[in-house]
Amino acid sequence: MAGIGFTLRKAIGDAGRSGKWKVYGAAAFVAAGPWLLTLIALFLLLSWSKAFGLQNDQRDLFFATITYSMITSNLISTTAQFFLTRYLADALYVEAPERLLSGFTGVYLYTGLAALLIGTGIQWFLPLPLAYKIWTVLLTVILTQLGLIMILLSAAKAYWDIARGFLFGLASLGVMALVYGVYMKLNGLEANETVVLAVFTLGQGVAFFWLGSVVVRDFPGQTPAVYEVKPQYKRYPELIGIGFFYAMTLWIDNGMYWLSENSLIVGGSYLLSPGYDLAKFWTFLALIPAFTLFSVNIETEFYKVFRRFYDAIESGDTLAPVRMFEEDLRLETKASLLRMMKIQAFVALLAWVFAQQVRHIYPDVIEIFQWTIIGSVPHMVWITAFLLLLYFDARRQAMWAAGIAMLSLMVGGEIATEFNWSPGAGYLLGSVLMLLITLWMLNRQLERLLFYAFYDPNGVRKRWLPPAATANKRQQRLGYPVLDAEEEERFKQREEEENRWYPDMSLPPRSKKHSRKREKED
Repeated sequence: MAGIGFTLRKAIGDAGRSGKWKVYGAAAFVAAGPWLLTLIALFLLLSWSKAFGLQNDQRDLFFATITYSMITSNLISTTAQFFLTRYLADALYVEAPERLLSGFTGVYLYTGLAALLIGTGIQWFLPLPLAYKIWTVLLTVILTQLGLIMILLSAAKAYWDIARGFLFGLASLGVMALVYGVYMKLNGLEANETVVLAVFTLGQGVAFFWLGSVVVRDFPGQTPAVYEVKPQYKRYPELIGIGFFYAMTLWIDNGMYWLSENSLIVGGSYLLSPGYDLAKFWTFLALIPAFTLFSVNIETEFYKVFRRFYDAIESGDTLAPVRMFEEDLRLETKASLLRMMKIQAFVALLAWVFAQQVRHIYPDVIEIFQWTIIGSVPHMVWITAFLLLLYFDARRQAMWAAGIAMLSLMVGGEIATEFNWSPGAGYLLGSVLMLLITLWMLNRQLERLLFYAFYDPNGVRKRWLPPAATANKRQQRLGYPVLDAEEEERFKQREEEENRWYPDMSLPPRSKKHSRKREKED
């Protein structure tokens, strides 16, 4: 996870003071560049279409279509994101980069098929033109696949290729809009929502094919075998739930207000809550600086202490230094959360002050935004705590944290609706609730770091070889590497010893643990 940060930190060291801002700009682009470029493309395209006769209701329909396509693609790709990322990480860990394309291909096909079926199912019942529906389904599939391709290229450290792909897609969109604008001018035509959606989809399609060509370039001579998902799911079943619940935390509160009495039906097809949607959009923009600093500084500093603790255990160090590194890791984890809170609080304060200056322009939106921007502080700290749980491989705890976060946002929204509060106050309340619960879960993990270093935090107790290191017969025929016989035998021997010596091992209750401490003190 810290690979991007170490690459950028190295660039900072080589760039000197004058180049540090450029590196931080690059970090911001890696963290949110494709999203920002997509937004730029949207606004440019809307300005162009308005100049060529696009009406307000057509513009609202286009915006609603893009919103729903992005949400659908995000839910599908994020559900598979942690699942796929773990496979790619395992393949790199066992030094089998040839397995990257194999693991990616199967998940890629499954998510593409899911996007096609779900997109078609949604569009089937909407009272929209057939051509508009087809472009919408195509856009949903492309956006879903783009999210997964970015994961694979990040594993290959092709960060700048990702940037070039989206820049080329944006430039292609501009050229297509210019050419078609001249054509409409010469023939006296006016823009319509189908044409605007088609141009935007083609621009995303250009970025998709560009990044696809990078995959072919970076994985030459490899046969993309359809990876059997079953062994990966059997090994890491919680990762699917983690991805789904995490994606839902981003959109569940929007969906609740779309179903409320104050929602707006666009084009007879899509439900929106314009004031809340725009306030949440501005709030997510305010998260970019924190994500940037997390990638460059916070995550890398945490990883150094994290790695030192586990290296001491792996190298067979004595108990005293292991205990010392354990305490360092515990302190660094809490310090990382505190630094993230300070960073996001500073950004939120600046955004809140700026929002007061434009209150007269967007009075309804600012009324909500002044609450959601405060809620961004606990939300960003929650994301950090959630990721740190995954660092400790506490997958079940992370799944519970994401699921509880989704429920907390729903409870916050329900309370805000019941007491007629601002919708932003519901988001703030939900963010605080999910942060408090997740911090409690993370603290339980920190209290038993050394215990969980030897005892699986997921409660399985059995250590398997990752699927990325155990190729099936079809993959072996294609030349995919596996662990050598000596290493595999050593792994099996350790597994037998664990099963023989710890068949009934269970986690002692906290009350018993603390009572033992009191007995020793007495």
